[in-house]
Amino acid sequence: MTVKIRRRVSGAPFIHPMDPTPRTAILAPGFQQSKLVRVFPAGWTEEAARFNPSSIAGPMEQLRRLTKHGLVLGHAVVAFTYKGHAGLSDDDRDLFWDSFGVPVFEQHLGPGNELLAMECEAHAGLHVMGDFGDARLDRNSCVCGNPAPRFLRRRIDDLADMLA
Repeated sequence: MTVKIRRRVSGAPFIHPMDPTPRTAILAPGFQQSKLVRVFPAGWTEEAARFNPSSIAGPMEQLRRLTKHGLVLGHAVVAFTYKGHAGLSDDDRDLFWDSFGVPVFEQHLGPGNELLAMECEAHAGLHVMGDFGDARLDRNSCVCGNPAPRFLRRRIDDLADMLA
């Protein structure tokens, strides 16, 4: 008789905007880990550097601190934004692009790190995850092919207010 023992999975799943998911360091607690996704709750550390990620994800303040380290990435930066905090500004997007040399994506997360809205590769706004009935959402087709309604870039500040 074979008994399979499952490890208890804790934390929110991380959905990378690029498929397949590249080797990613998450600089925040509360996420599930996998072979390619590692969580570094204390932010950028020696251990995170040894992981040698090609993509990083984390709160804006963590990413801003990391711009001073000269880190070169190969895939993407994912900036987490939360209720009550400002979204990704054009200045932050430029800073991250200039510092890391890769595309920058925004993900708006709930209090348990659940994904509420995410930016696609078209960078045409944040696609809303799940059921969200609001007339201010753009329900037109996105060039990325994702049929989910989205907040357009000019309305992203509205998203933070509406999801509050």
